[in-house]
Amino acid sequence: MSIRKTLRKNKTKQVINWPSVDTYFTIDDLIGINQHMITQSGLDITIRVRLQKAIQEENLVAEIGQKNLGKGRPKLVFVMRPIKQSVVDKASADGISVSMSKVMNVVEISSQPTVSTTPVVNIIAKTTVNA
Repeated sequence: MSIRKTLRKNKTKQVINWPSVDTYFTIDDLIGINQHMITQSGLDITIRVRLQKAIQEENLVAEIGQKNLGKGRPKLVFVMRPIKQSVVDKASADGISVSMSKVMNVVEISSQPTVSTTPVVNIIAKTTVNA
């Protein structure tokens, strides 16, 4: 009998329940929604890994700012994509420091006109005549 280390205990492919598009959330809110995914020891590592994957690879979730509770590390605040302006306004009104650089794409504007030159290549078929 050989025990393969590649076999994993949890192959259930549990689906994470995401909040609605019209609200912002923290990791604690996400854990509260997905209580069925918490292990017996109370670890929420699966939810944190799935959240990180949804931010980086799937572009499903975006980080919009931080919620400072006064003591300890501030909590990160997330929102579902596409980001609605009403959610950003609600988060700002609730005392969350919204980072505008994370919310919208920044386009650099310059007063100097950009001129792009395209080299013109004269395509003339040259034939060589061998005498």
